[in-house]
Amino acid sequence: MKTDKILIIQTAFLGDVILALPMVQTLKAHLPASKIDFLCIPNTAGVLAGHPDINHVIPYDKKGGDKIDKFIEILSELREEEYDVVFSPHRYSRSSLLTYYSEAKVRIGFETNSLSFLLTGKVKYIKDRHEIYRNLDLVKALPGIEYNESKASLKPQLYPNAEDVKIVDNLLGLKRSNIVTFAPCSRWFTKQLTKEKSIEIVHKLLFDGYNVALIGGNNDTNYCNELEIEIKDDSLVNMAGKLTPLQSYEVIKRSIVLITVDSAAQHLGAASDTPVILIYGSTDISFGFYPLTSKNKIIENNTLDCRPCTDHGRDSCPKKHFKCIVDLSAEEIVQQVKLLM
Repeated sequence: MKTDKILIIQTAFLGDVILALPMVQTLKAHLPASKIDFLCIPNTAGVLAGHPDINHVIPYDKKGGDKIDKFIEILSELREEEYDVVFSPHRYSRSSLLTYYSEAKVRIGFETNSLSFLLTGKVKYIKDRHEIYRNLDLVKALPGIEYNESKASLKPQLYPNAEDVKIVDNLLGLKRSNIVTFAPCSRWFTKQLTKEKSIEIVHKLLFDGYNVALIGGNNDTNYCNELEIEIKDDSLVNMAGKLTPLQSYEVIKRSIVLITVDSAAQHLGAASDTPVILIYGSTDISFGFYPLTSKNKIIENNTLDCRPCTDHGRDSCPKKHFKCIVDLSAEEIVQQVKLLM
């Protein structure tokens, strides 16, 4: 079977793209002569920059403007490439249609994939299995592959360049040691920390003599700016909205510990091998998203029968109390920094 040209379609969030990288790396290890392209949304494309196993990153802006025109345009591009194999770890209808209409002879995805009948190979989606292992199950389903566990990759490889390193150097200034990176925000309200809880955690970290690097995306800027104004301490460096994902990864790599909620930051942390303190709010490990390859400690409220209330997160607490975050101990979280170092 021909495997000269392979495409992976993952148009979900940043964390999903990072967790698809072991799939790329494993395919390349098994099929070194293959060219592997990766289709994702523009906001996540940057994290793939410089990856030696990816031949070409194809950005697909699926939001705004005429969605049908954009779909037809990207589909035309895919057909011109004449892919032999298309993998679709993303389980939604648009990805299924792109996979099918790419005209690749081999089209592999999960059986829970919307429009899965359009696939030539369907793999069982095991809900509590780690996402990396689920994606590797797709690789195993490739007809004719002689899958070798010794060639499997479990850790995403990321490649900041010299400019990324320089930007991080400039932002950190003289604060080059004893750094705890803190990522308190999420796209979803029920996954992120309250500002009060974040302030309490940062104050305790600063009191214990740590430098704190605050990271987050553009949507987290206001939240993190408010923390900076409230805390007013030179040992806190607010980098929210100032870094690309690869630059955030560079900051995490230099840290003694990453404290993060259930967001893309935890996957950057696992990729860096930096110890991770993962704080769960409305979600938990049962959905397959947790640090697989780094030393870690999970902090969560196990006294609530309403957890987990969702797999992605919610815009508000259905019970109106948000105890999964409010009742967490900032003291316990900061104590774990010493234990993980």
